[in-house]
Amino acid sequence: RVALDARGRARARVRANRARIAREAKRGEADDAPTRAPLPREYAHHSPGSVQETDDAVTFAHERAEEREKWAKTTIVHVGEGSRERVRLGVCIGEFHNKLMDRMLEDARVSAEAMGSTIDKVVWVPGTYEAPLVVENMLQDPTLDACVVLGYIEKGSTLHGQEMGATFSIIAKQLELEYGKPVGMGIIGPGATAEQAEMRVAYAGNAVRASVRMARTFVPAEEDVETA
Repeated sequence: RVALDARGRARARVRANRARIAREAKRGEADDAPTRAPLPREYAHHSPGSVQETDDAVTFAHERAEEREKWAKTTIVHVGEGSRERVRLGVCIGEFHNKLMDRMLEDARVSAEAMGSTIDKVVWVPGTYEAPLVVENMLQDPTLDACVVLGYIEKGSTLHGQEMGATFSIIAKQLELEYGKPVGMGIIGPGATAEQAEMRVAYAGNAVRASVRMARTFVPAEEDVETA
């Protein structure tokens, strides 16, 4: 009975999140100003306290006065903190679900702008399987500091999507380490339903914010490269 009550509460939270997202989407349609896609604050399968966006008010344990003394001799940083350096992004995006991808690309653009960065290049590809070559090309481009991949691998009747997602994920991480530039993962799925995808448009902005923060820490500024 306790388990049933817990599942009921989880389902109620999901329904409440969906209703809130729908309300926010309607408000966004009436407002001409660009806004980021709404992101659920609670998930049935996530632990409480998950950090979703960089502008959330979050205090970590090591930042609290009663805990600070423990870490007095330890260097603790959060990647990208204290920097507003412009990061030049390339976006590789799948064509297959074009209406959903249009919304994700706009969320990526708005999120980059909010972080003082820019999307300087966008390349559309047939699908996730075609992305690695484009990603490598972007990482080789000296005018780009990071790459973000946007896509949606839907739930199908076979394991094709899982194979495609697993293949790309490994290659993307290998390319990131090879070229020393971040590759942001803004791919919904594998195995996501259409309803789940609708609730995760904001994953595009999350991928942008993560890439910008990583680039600000690990990719040398242009003037540093010139003087090195």
